[in-house]
Amino acid sequence: MSIVVRVPASTANLGPGFDCLGMALALYNEIRLAPADAPRITIQGEGVDRLQRDPSNLAYRCATLGYQLSGR
Repeated sequence: MSIVVRVPASTANLGPGFDCLGMALALYNEIRLAPADAPRITIQGEGVDRLQRDPSNLAYRCATLGYQLSGR
């Protein structure tokens, strides 16, 4: 069984007025979690050449901690 977390982008904190004036963006971070023999991370899309694929990646750390806390 896999888990999918999809988080929309936000215009918040871009400057004055953006905290009270919203704007819909068609931009998301999507994280898919599935059982595996060992933790690993695959990155697709923007940032693929800059983002870390090791335990220093925040999504990686959150996913492994979530699985540990759930007893998996």
